[in-house]
Amino acid sequence: MGCCSLFGLCLLLGLLRAGRGLQNVTAQLFGAEAFGTLAAFGDFNSDTQTDLFVLRGGNELLIFLADQKEPYFKPKVKLSINQGVITSVVPGDYDGDSQMDVLLTTKPQNHVTDELSVIIFWGRNQTLGKLVLLLNNKKILKNLSWHPALDTESKMYIPHSHAFIDLNRDFTDGNFSNATDTKQKPEDTMVVGQSVFADFDGDGQTEHLLPACADVTCQKSAIYLSKPGLNQWIPVLQDFRNKDTLWGFVPYKNNQASVPITLHIGDYNMDGYPDALAILRNTSGSNQQAFLLENVPCNNASCRSVHRMFKVYWELSDLNQIKDAVVATFFDIYEDGILDIIVLSKGYFNSEFAIHTLKNNFEADAYFVKVIVLSGLCSNDCPSKITPFGVNQPGPYIMYTTVDANGYLKNGSAGQLSQSAHFALQLPYNVLGLGRSANFLDHLYVGIPRPLGEKSIRKQEWTAIIPNSQLIVIPYPHNVPRSWSAKLYLTPSNIVLLTAIALIGVCVFILAIIGVLHWQEKKADDREKRQEAHRFHFDAM
Repeated sequence: MGCCSLFGLCLLLGLLRAGRGLQNVTAQLFGAEAFGTLAAFGDFNSDTQTDLFVLRGGNELLIFLADQKEPYFKPKVKLSINQGVITSVVPGDYDGDSQMDVLLTTKPQNHVTDELSVIIFWGRNQTLGKLVLLLNNKKILKNLSWHPALDTESKMYIPHSHAFIDLNRDFTDGNFSNATDTKQKPEDTMVVGQSVFADFDGDGQTEHLLPACADVTCQKSAIYLSKPGLNQWIPVLQDFRNKDTLWGFVPYKNNQASVPITLHIGDYNMDGYPDALAILRNTSGSNQQAFLLENVPCNNASCRSVHRMFKVYWELSDLNQIKDAVVATFFDIYEDGILDIIVLSKGYFNSEFAIHTLKNNFEADAYFVKVIVLSGLCSNDCPSKITPFGVNQPGPYIMYTTVDANGYLKNGSAGQLSQSAHFALQLPYNVLGLGRSANFLDHLYVGIPRPLGEKSIRKQEWTAIIPNSQLIVIPYPHNVPRSWSAKLYLTPSNIVLLTAIALIGVCVFILAIIGVLHWQEKKADDREKRQEAHRFHFDAM
């Protein structure tokens, strides 16, 4: 009976989880409003659902608030500026009141110069208040002052690329130092893309990933990895050929419709190794598309030292159907811990981008933990009694240890909001894939930056974290980690639902067998009783 039950459970789970792929859900999410430039993510109205910041017309910002009814994202907040073109949107808390402000960078309308202006809208009770100009043509217009963070003679690339991330697992010591053990760029490289940072090989340490081209037209593209302690760039993807077609990155052009070469990182299949989305162009044609780069075991000598590599997932139908793609990024549309995909493409009316949203239907025996670290400027006594769920907080570092499905110790790490420039489109939370292991996280560590001169590390540990859950960490007060609090919310996923259906099916199957056996036993008992009754009457005669 036990073997039959186990077989039935496995069979049902296998049938129910056979589907995978992407489903276009743009109409359900945006209705007729699926156009503009997606610029940032953030929970603007503190309802624990992530909202979308979208640019239109060059000088207009709309905040699409998440809703419970279709369309699930509606443009509820609108901002316009009278001068210049908006080039970047950075939501965050800039005045320490635990409410979301919105910082914008702008360029002159006619693009005669590359000078940036910085303006900010102050958040007040889930609305935006007056506009304040902070910086104009390198002139500081408010009571601000510059402090050098890093003494270096190196010139920044244009477009520049930087991050605020913990590379040596000291949980952000607060003192910047110039790392000199890695070459500035790989050899034989002419075009350098945007740096991104992720725990690529799942060892608990953050690595530096760099997309690059060997020629100005990106006929020969590659992705390199730099690991702390190794004085070299290791290629983790060099094969961009699909059958007879050669693909490559799209070179950056200094205009409003072009974006730098970049990778957007996320664990698409929840196996514990971050995947990536990239825009590639057919080098013999004009078509450019978004592609998923899967993080797979290394199969050649060049990446053997990191044991992992990227592999282009060429066949993903709904993603392949989007032509002239310019940006692709991950986003948890339904707040279920599964990363979906948003793609921007050219060709919408009046030079706007079209927005496409693709639901991730990938199903596997995989688990996750979703972690968001709040600002920690307040806890239960926040101004205006607003819980600060909507404040995007850069800088926290998260690391965990657990045991995988084979019984081996596994580590993982991630930084929260380490980049914001050039439409980095990083999420205000981290989804950590755990693979097929349903074990509790043995240890989960959260650290935040500490001021220069402070000796104690601002780090706290939580144990026995349940898989498929969301952990909201409130590091309040900053300098007393033992007082930090965390709220754990279970996130029932399709795996739980499918498992429940399978178990119910198995139980019904077992009950049916028990019922048949009981009926057969009852028949046998009735037959024995009749025989006994017949024997009694015969003896009496």
